[in-house]
Amino acid sequence: VCFPMELAGVKKSEATARAKELLEIVGLGDKLKSYPVQLSGGQQQRVAIARALATHPKILLCDEATSALDPQTTQSILSLIRDIHDKLGITVIVITHQMSVVEQICTRVAILDHGRVVEEGAVSDVFSAPKSEAAKSLVYPDGIDFGSFDSENEHIIRVVFNGASATNKPLIAQMAIEKNIAADILSASTRSIGGKAYGNMLLGIPGDEAELKKAMQYLQSIPDIYVEEVTDNAQ
Repeated sequence: VCFPMELAGVKKSEATARAKELLEIVGLGDKLKSYPVQLSGGQQQRVAIARALATHPKILLCDEATSALDPQTTQSILSLIRDIHDKLGITVIVITHQMSVVEQICTRVAILDHGRVVEEGAVSDVFSAPKSEAAKSLVYPDGIDFGSFDSENEHIIRVVFNGASATNKPLIAQMAIEKNIAADILSASTRSIGGKAYGNMLLGIPGDEAELKKAMQYLQSIPDIYVEEVTDNAQ
């Protein structure tokens, strides 16, 4: 942790004090005398973050910061990165292939394809209505099943879960029971994190405009769920 400060010409006493402060911030205040081999993968990642913060940067670049970590450790590192952004006011740029990471800690996203930015914007906008093929393949990694979709008698809606409370009652089944609306699941990419649902799905809603409106009103009544109709141009 002291090494970048040594290169910057910081006095040893000041560098040591700064290193202790940073290790406390990343939750490793008790590992001051530990060797790298004595640390877990997650702890080593925390040391790397502390080292990156040593010289008071304005931007923290995290390149695949969670790619080699188990799910529990990944969550702790993401929480740490979010806390650093909130408490220290540092801009954090995250490079990742994991869309779950983007969903959890990012406010804006840029999609790169062969070195070119093909789409960018607020995370909620890009994830709810991806326009480029690269973004669609990331948001819908399993593709979209239009095999059971009746384009003449069904409407497509996109349902985005942004921290909705996860329950034991499947949402689509509840809509069928309560509103007598049977929906076809064309695509789904959702996950539960800390009891909250994140991700999105595409649904085929049979019937006329009135049936579509009834389905959308039902889904929009649920907190932390965003719903929109998908037109041919937005698919």
